[in-house]
Amino acid sequence: MRFKFGIANIAFAFLCAMTSLSAQAVEILFAHVSNSYAPYHDDGDEIAGYVSALAGYNVTIRDLNTAVYNDYASFDQVWVYDLYTGADNNASQVANYQNISNWYNGLGMTQQNLILDGRIISSATGLPWHAEPEWIQNYALELMDNGRTGGLLLGTDHSAFQSGINQINAGINISPFTGTLAPTYSVVDTNSPLYTVAGTFACPGDASKRCIWDNSSPGFAPAGLQANGQTLTPVAYHGTTSDAWDNASVSSTLGSSTFGTCGNPGQPPCETPVPAPLLLIGAGLLGLAGSRRWRVKR
Repeated sequence: MRFKFGIANIAFAFLCAMTSLSAQAVEILFAHVSNSYAPYHDDGDEIAGYVSALAGYNVTIRDLNTAVYNDYASFDQVWVYDLYTGADNNASQVANYQNISNWYNGLGMTQQNLILDGRIISSATGLPWHAEPEWIQNYALELMDNGRTGGLLLGTDHSAFQSGINQINAGINISPFTGTLAPTYSVVDTNSPLYTVAGTFACPGDASKRCIWDNSSPGFAPAGLQANGQTLTPVAYHGTTSDAWDNASVSSTLGSSTFGTCGNPGQPPCETPVPAPLLLIGAGLLGLAGSRRWRVKR
């Protein structure tokens, strides 16, 4: 009888853990601003595929120029990929930009997380030593980690591709992506939650730093205090930390001790609680230990 009770507890703990993890499947919308240029559309799908490869992450791909969508609230994360030239402001696009902005503006504090990548095409250049699946995957993982439960990712490149996505920036009251930079390398803030060593390399000329590729004439992502009250911290940048605020290629609301934007008043903490699924697994294991002690005492 005691043996059966132990097996039942093990089964219950496993079932709780698996049920929780399956219930926590992350729904991501990967939205192309347009479908007007096949090679860059294919690159976007490649980036979406990196995320889809993660266990427990479901990715839906759409083109914003073909239909108006009103179901953004059914997704945990919305990724908007703009590698398309032109005004990108037909009726469907403009309506979707507004709906995405409304979705983000209405999120709760644990969901209103923002990542901006001004060199996103560098993650899918087709060259195996340039592609950065782990770096892109870490975006998805960190938007759901340490108490965060979703958010928005905006990805573009140099100035020819920024017009559509900047309409979303305006809708959520943050500064636009700007400019074009000659191909170079981007230094990564290793204290950022978005940092992962995979997909980075020792920076040329300074092996003590880590870099990511900027081989696609990147633009600059907004950084610093924004009109909506959020602070965007440089994650990857050109130059030094002293000018990173003006030269961010990737930025986010997640904060960093490098720039003093985590743990301070009004800023996200540097360390936050363990995600709920892991807590449930832990509770199940504690239950097993408790049942074992109960049997020994009897």
